Amino acid sequence: MSLGGIADFLFEYRVPSPQGKAHWTQPVLSNLLSNQKYIGYIVSFDNFFLVQGEKSRRSNIDENTNKRKTSRYNSQSVLSGLLVCTECNHNYRRITRLSGEVVWHCASRVEHGKKFCKHSPSIS
Repeated sequence: MSLGGIADFLFEYRVPSPQGKAHWTQPVLSNLLSNQKYIGYIVSFDNFFLVQGEKSRRSNIDENTNKRKTSRYNSQSVLSGLLVCTECNHNYRRITRLSGEVVWHCASRVEHGKKFCKHSPSIS
């Protein structure tokens, strides 16, 4: 489950945050899941390290270079990270239009406009 999914789950089951609020924030959950002082009390040793591995896998920061990865984790689609723009070599990004239609666009073009990627097609 994503941090947002965990927050929604906790809200649905009316589990208050450490501050006593109805909604949990993603930074609070991230810190809680990374805090070693909870090993053995709230979470088992094995589960704690499984969570650290999953957080690392989903992170958009490369541990070796401390720079952004060229692809981003997206659990919503099996195509994420596989579609690459032939013009600028950036990954394609899944976009859901207001109409509900799902299309794929070059991430460089989405973020920077036609300045860096002039001719990349949208894919339905």
